[in-house]
Amino acid sequence: MQILNDSDREFVRNRFENELVNEVNLILFTQSDLGGLVVPGRECETCAPTEQLLKDAEEAARCGISRIPSFLVSREDETNIRYLGIPAGTEFPVLMEALVNVSSGEPKLAEETKAFLQTLTDEVLIKTFVTPN
Repeated sequence: MQILNDSDREFVRNRFENELVNEVNLILFTQSDLGGLVVPGRECETCAPTEQLLKDAEEAARCGISRIPSFLVSREDETNIRYLGIPAGTEFPVLMEALVNVSSGEPKLAEETKAFLQTLTDEVLIKTFVTPN
């Protein structure tokens, strides 16, 4: 099953060739590695197509993954971005942007936003929900 058509695949390839600065790791977690999360009759419908995007999955408990399918987006030892669900439709550009931001180490934020974030002293959990129209 092809997830991206040829023109979309070429767009993604060109964007990554031009904008990825450093290596980015993607770790995919699906139900095969999370035996305790499988509920009979409620299998993960999006795991199989999501797994086509990435091949290797690592142990979920080590990274605090509690829902599937999930991606862990990281650079070197920094693993602060988790993407839940299949990155299809309007959600795919969100994952692409996360990859580019993690690769560069410089998120596309206004200078005043960066300055504000530097003043934070406690860890903050930010959840972003993306839905079609």
